Amino acid sequence: MGSYEPSPRQFWLLTYPRTGSNLLVRILGLDAQPCLLSDQARGPGYFFLPVMRLMQDLDVREKDVKEWTEDARSQIKQCYQACFNDMQGYVDETVLKNHSVFVKEHVNFLVDPIARASQLRGTSFDETETSWMVNIPETIYGSNRTRSAPNETILPDEFLRRWSPTFLIRHPALAFPSRYRIFLDLDEAETGRGPGWTDMTMRWTRTLYDWYRANIPGDESVIDGHGDVTWPLIIDADDVMAKPEVVVRFCDILGMDRSKLRFTWTAETEEKKSRMGKYPSRFLSTLISSEGIVSGKTSENVDIDVEAKKWRVEFGDEAGAKLEQVVRAAMPDYEFLKARRLKV
Repeated sequence: MGSYEPSPRQFWLLTYPRTGSNLLVRILGLDAQPCLLSDQARGPGYFFLPVMRLMQDLDVREKDVKEWTEDARSQIKQCYQACFNDMQGYVDETVLKNHSVFVKEHVNFLVDPIARASQLRGTSFDETETSWMVNIPETIYGSNRTRSAPNETILPDEFLRRWSPTFLIRHPALAFPSRYRIFLDLDEAETGRGPGWTDMTMRWTRTLYDWYRANIPGDESVIDGHGDVTWPLIIDADDVMAKPEVVVRFCDILGMDRSKLRFTWTAETEEKKSRMGKYPSRFLSTLISSEGIVSGKTSENVDIDVEAKKWRVEFGDEAGAKLEQVVRAAMPDYEFLKARRLKV
């Protein structure tokens, strides 16, 4: 058992696509952790995934919100609220049972459509425009519903403050091309959907991290028993794959039982893989086919100049150039966050 055993808390793992979050969750053994509410049917999160699917179905995910129809706006607003209500219901259940809650979410799922539009236009985001913010129960969060810079999500400050956040990051030269390969493998291009260029950024991760740094009071940011570590935490995917001692420390910080950590497991059978559906089986392909951490997937020795040439060969000149552009644009935020990652 770890040395730190807090009273029930709300832990939030904030990620972006292809960061290895499913690997980290597998290692943590959430279903076996006595301090957490086990919910195998629901899984550890992605409460706002239905919104992303709806945006894809309505063909607006890569479009400026000004181009959306009123019907699309209405459907998406209702979906955001339904997703929030589902998440809040899960949190309420854990509170009643006196357990901590651990939820995983891609940061880009939470981004306000107006903030997305500002990214497309290259303009600044006005946090005072609250038309897309979800409604939160006054009985829990009070009567105020505010949003302060640099909160670019659809979630009010009052909700965000309840969470103890950890940001999982991965080198953009690994995460972004991996996402593009999935786009090609799943034949999404044939549906007319874009590859999700607006999600290939670290802007949303950086701004939410900065918000937490500015809004968690100093005394509340300190983690008992770990005086040199404060909320919000950052974990780099390289350390998940190559430095198990970092995951062990993370486990201790969250008050989890380190004896429940799993660094090896049984690969899924071909029969079970065939029943998973094409999206889960592709996104989880490495994890479900492995019996432990797969070596050779860290960013050690990654050279963007070299990788960019490979992308042009693999994906063509246009897509390769676009990948290089978004990767280079994300590097300053990645390096900033990596320098502040959890260490041992």
